[in-house]
Amino acid sequence: MSLEFLKKYNIRAKKSLWQNFLVNEEILNQIVEIIEITWKNIIEVGPWYWALTEKILEKKPKNLELVELDKDMIKILDDRVKNNDLKLKNTNFIVNNINILKFIPSFENYDVIANIPYYITSPILRHFLYNLKNSPKNMIILMQKDVADKIIDEKKSSVLSLIVAKKSNVFMQIFVWKQNFIPSPKVESAVLLFKTHNLYNEINDDFFLDFIKKAFVSPRKKLIKNLWSFWFDKEKLTTILNKLWFNENIRPEELNIKNFINLVKNIL
Repeated sequence: MSLEFLKKYNIRAKKSLWQNFLVNEEILNQIVEIIEITWKNIIEVGPWYWALTEKILEKKPKNLELVELDKDMIKILDDRVKNNDLKLKNTNFIVNNINILKFIPSFENYDVIANIPYYITSPILRHFLYNLKNSPKNMIILMQKDVADKIIDEKKSSVLSLIVAKKSNVFMQIFVWKQNFIPSPKVESAVLLFKTHNLYNEINDDFFLDFIKKAFVSPRKKLIKNLWSFWFDKEKLTTILNKLWFNENIRPEELNIKNFINLVKNIL
């Protein structure tokens, strides 16, 4: 069915927008089974040629709000709606032709399903987890597998994994071979589920983001040296590390989100 749509509407991926169309029906069906969609508020980011949109509509969400930057894709969507090619039924259907980083959801309670250009994965995560007043309850995001692995790595932290962990728990859902896309990307992909939480809200977001960036300014160096090179007092840092039973030679990648939260609490 996905391939038929591409042929019917003569849809071609635009390199300028980093488009790669997921055409495997089985994977599309798996994505819409990850969370409950029926009678929920769903925001789909990067619907592109609307194959996943159709799968979402089959689950009968209460509201489906689409965010698509490509005006040509919007025109195709309009044609599909006029031709009754999409079964809207009782779903309130909203289309936004806007950059996702400028988008503000219409709902307080909502979930996100996103198939996005991989180069903006990190900015989109920050947008939904930090920039908006009301973050989604769940996010299902198709992304580059190397980035997904970095986010869920429990043995080695990174700035990205900690940014995500402060706001959500993350679960690997689906591995996607590159052959499942048209055109095939150069990398393998994965679908992650983000379940947001408020476990660490007592720590100011801006301070936390700034702190971990400083902590990882030279990832291979000792944590204390990275922080000391900025405005943190070395003697105080040493005392805090000893108090928390952290080795003074520890590197930032060796600390998980709970370790960093405790470190920040003691510094503030």
